[in-house]
Amino acid sequence: MTPPLALDAATGRIEAFGAVIDADSRAGDLPPLFLKTWQMVTVEGRQVECVFATASGMATDRNPVELTLRFEQEQLASAFITLTPHRHRSLDSEAFHASADERYRFHERWLASAGVPRQPARFYWGETGVARDRGENVHIYLHWTPRLVPGESGDGK
Repeated sequence: MTPPLALDAATGRIEAFGAVIDADSRAGDLPPLFLKTWQMVTVEGRQVECVFATASGMATDRNPVELTLRFEQEQLASAFITLTPHRHRSLDSEAFHASADERYRFHERWLASAGVPRQPARFYWGETGVARDRGENVHIYLHWTPRLVPGESGDGK
């Protein structure tokens, strides 16, 4: 069993799977539990090569947790946390879709317990909230504000 998943909303720091993850994290520094894949994605209308690092396991409350990190140009850009409470394990397709509102509220409550009472919430480090996609998948997202590398203008030139 992994240590509990924890989010410090004030700093944007996540503790999970034996790693402390924040804006300074690099994919190469993650523990071996994180499986890494490389792929091109469209970000704000442009193609960007990203590294995705995913780890999953059981939190101390025995609920499955999946954490996916997205790195752009070696900088941490986003994190996606999916929590699966006991009653939502192994649902058939119809029950899964029907449970989307309940799973959304579960993620909202978890985020509130981490100090984010309303969302989306903006912080000096970026923003966080709960999202739901067209497939009725629900997750907590964190998007870190891009930091400029000294000597770069940030406009792609």
